[in-house]
Amino acid sequence: MDMLIDAALKELPKLMASLVLLGLAWFVGQRLTVAWNLRQKQKEHDLATARDFHALYGEFFAIWKLWNYYVRDVGAEALKGASRWNLLDRACEAEGKLESTLVRLACERSLRDNDIEVLGRFRQLYQQLREAIRDNKPLKWDYSEHPDYVAFKTLAPQVALLIVGLDTLLSARSATSRVLMDITSNKWEFPKAKA
Repeated sequence: MDMLIDAALKELPKLMASLVLLGLAWFVGQRLTVAWNLRQKQKEHDLATARDFHALYGEFFAIWKLWNYYVRDVGAEALKGASRWNLLDRACEAEGKLESTLVRLACERSLRDNDIEVLGRFRQLYQQLREAIRDNKPLKWDYSEHPDYVAFKTLAPQVALLIVGLDTLLSARSATSRVLMDITSNKWEFPKAKA
């Protein structure tokens, strides 16, 4: 019996060390799992926010084109079912959704001064559509080199990169903005056929 007790006492430190190691491994594993799950959820949330932003970007252009056709090109009579009030309502709704996105970014990100400037300038440009409809005037971004149009196209990819957390890639910011400007340039227009 004494030999059994002596053997147990010799093995007890090994057992305790194993239990402590097992407990530490479990604790660290749990922390890593929780951190990974939180990171995955944040990434999913960021992607959903990015999809919302892209939809708002498209909505801006849809409302802008409709508004300019309505107020300047073809007139209210040619756009059956369209009204200034409906377009203003759509512009206000889109702007409200953009504001919601900006609140999310302000709450969830550590924004630098440059990030705040990008978001603030983009917000001001986005508001120009609602203000044009309110004032019953077309949004005069008539050509791809218009300064406000260029600013809007330059800032939009930067906002998108901020949303998905890739805002620190300055080279991606400028390259993406240049690509978008090139894609949406008037230089790709087909010559108009003579009537």
